[in-house]
Order: sequence, then C-alpha cells, then structure tokens
Amino acid sequence: MARPSKKRFELDVKQLSFIKKVLNITKIKDVDKAAMKQLKENLKQLKDCRVKGKTKFKIWDVVVCSFLAILFGAQDWEDIHDFVIEHYGWIREFLLLTGGIPSSKTYERVFSIIESQELEDILNDFIICFNIKSQYEIDIINIDGRVNRGSSRNETIYSEKVKPLNVLNAYSNKYGVCIASEIIEDKTNEIPTIETLISGMNLTGIIATWDALNTQTKNVKAVINAGGDYIIPIKANQETFYNDLKLYFDEKRCEEIRAGNSNSVYYMENEKSHSAFIKYEYFQTSDINWYSKLSDWEGIHSFGLVKKSITKKMKVKNERKNAKKKMIEKIVTTTEYRYYISSKHININEFNEVTRGHWNIENKIHWHLDFTFDQDKNTTRNKKALLNLEITHKFVLACLERVKDRYKRSLKAIRKHMSNNFEEFFPEFIAYLLLN
Repeated sequence: MARPSKKRFELDVKQLSFIKKVLNITKIKDVDKAAMKQLKENLKQLKDCRVKGKTKFKIWDVVVCSFLAILFGAQDWEDIHDFVIEHYGWIREFLLLTGGIPSSKTYERVFSIIESQELEDILNDFIICFNIKSQYEIDIINIDGRVNRGSSRNETIYSEKVKPLNVLNAYSNKYGVCIASEIIEDKTNEIPTIETLISGMNLTGIIATWDALNTQTKNVKAVINAGGDYIIPIKANQETFYNDLKLYFDEKRCEEIRAGNSNSVYYMENEKSHSAFIKYEYFQTSDINWYSKLSDWEGIHSFGLVKKSITKKMKVKNERKNAKKKMIEKIVTTTEYRYYISSKHININEFNEVTRGHWNIENKIHWHLDFTFDQDKNTTRNKKALLNLEITHKFVLACLERVKDRYKRSLKAIRKHMSNNFEEFFPEFIAYLLLN
C-alpha cells in the first residue's frame, strides 16, 4: 500500500509532536489508523436496539465506513458499499469488520435505527476536541430549515404522496459544526420545531439568530429559558412591530444616531463586490421603552437597523426623445433596510458580527449539502436513515472546512483530490485536521 512521502507532510517538529501526543502514536504514518480507532471507540457509545446475539454488523463499523466513503466521494448507499469492497484490506487495519462487508441495504437499515442526536453529539465531540482556532470570541448559533427534495414521492394509484425530509439545523459559527438537527414533522412547520430544538439545548453565553419567519414570542422565550441571547430580524409577519420600527428609524432619527445619540451607537463599513460598491450602516439603540408591547418579548434590551446601500452601473432605458441609443449606462443606488430586536445591550461590533453572519448556515451547510454532496439526488424513503446520513454528511463537511485553507481548494476539489489515491492522501488529511 502506498504511503505519503515525507514531503507531503509540511509539518514542523512541534506540529508532529502535537499529533503524536494527541493520538498516542510513535510514528506519524499511523495517524490515520489511530484517528479512526479513536472515532470507532467513541461510536461504541451509540445505543443498539437490535437483539443481542442476532446482529452481524457492528454499528461503529457501519458509521466509520460511511464516513470514509463519503469523504472519498460516495453519494449513496451503493457507493458506500463499493468503497468498502475496494479498500477492504486497508480498512481492516483499524476495523475488525467481523460480520464481513455490509450490503447497501444493510447500511440503510443500520442508519435507520441509530439515535440521531446521539450520533450527532458523538461526531461533533470528535472534531471539537481537537485544536480549534476560531474567529468568534462568542458562539453564534444560526437556526434554519432545509428540505431534502429527493426523498419526496408523488401520489400514485398505488401509494399516497410522501413529503420530503425537512430538517431544522442549528449551526455553531465558533466550532464550524451543526450542533443540532430536528426533523420538522409533515403536519407542522419550523416555528414550533424551533421551540422544541432550543428547549433541549444549553445556550449559556451563546447568541441565537434565525430568519424573520421564526421571530415569535415563544421562540424568544425558549432562548432566554435556555440561558442564551438573541439578535433576530423583524419583518412583515410581525406587521405592527415592523411598522413601528420603520417609523422609529426614520432619517431624522438615523441622523441623530450618526451624530452620537447617548442611548445609541453607529458604525459604517464599505466594501466592493464585483462591479458594485456596498455601504453598510449599523444603528443600535437602547431607547426601547416607547414600544407598547415590550413585555411580550422576553429579555429584550435593544433595537437595531442595518441599512445596506448598493451603488453600481446599470443599463437603463434612455428616456430622451429621438435618442439614438435605446439603453444608456447610469449609476443607480438601491437601499435595503433590515430591522432587528435583541436581548443584548448595545454593542455595535457584536451587532455587526451577528447580522453579517446571519446566513452562514445557508452558505456553509445547506449550499454544500446540495452542491458538494448532491443530497437532493438521494431518494432514500426512510427519513431517519436519511437524517443520519445527512448528519454524517455534515460531519464530513465540518472536517473539510477545517482543512480547506491548507489545501487551498474548494471542498468538492478536495474530495476529488482524495479520491485519486485515498489511502495515500488520508493520513495527510487527518494530520491537517488535527492541527487546524
């Protein structure tokens, strides 16, 4: 079996020493086997509801094989099965596989009996326990739902319509992992599911954020009861509150805040995106007692506004009579206003950080599940099996995000690079994962 050359590991003595200490190994070439053995031991904590003595395949074998296959590029159960056949000799160096090689149906069946929250906690603990460098001093949790469209079925004369798997995810910006996944039942929506998801979490020292649809008094109360804080948007679904905030943050008030109103703070930043010039203005105030229904919103301490002005050249219709050119270039500015409420006292840097990172869950989780892992093409009907497969996808995604800067490639390109010679490149991948 091919092994990476010494040049492949661009590590100094201190880094090598750290890896050996973490995994309790003497040779760096054993880094992959040691890491997978550790993951296997962690996965032995999973509850197994199957009848003892009548089970052929170990749960941890199934999960570890699935992780490796997905990292390699597997998209479905058949791909996982094929990967294990191809790399059976190498896998046997750290997994006994006493039951032999599971079939594709076995992978799906075992995934359908695993407790999802247990699996997610174990996989997250495995990656979080390593050396973490985060740009976030405090943790910001983004909460949003995602639909797996491939799991739906249209109604036929033989079967009823099946709705797709809809999962509510909570993404930790500090650790770069999805810390909780909750199935949204067919007969409900995200709003009550958020309350359920939050109630099972400890949010001490954490700020929660979500889209405006889920800004409800019950969800806000759940965050406060869980020991957390919130910075969340208000839109037309809370029509009266939204209109009151629009009236409050009029141009006169914004000018006063820019000038240094004692109860408020202001911050501005500019950036260039392609051919557009974007100006962000942040307004935050503790002047909130004017709002008549303040007591409905548990723990509320401040209101905020983000004013986003986009200036760019656009082709517009020439309004002049008898003009030779039908279209002319003109500088056009469009302005967006987004209003927020928060349980935090005014802190403009924190407000800026949370509102700018509001859609990290979409960009760093949901988009990759579609683009990098092609999840919408998976037609698995068993929703629990599909949820556990998605949890494994998110674990692989977190690992890839950790090493992305070292490879200087997209996540999809890293997987393709790995697939060229998986057994050779995997030790390098694990080493980079441990050091990030």
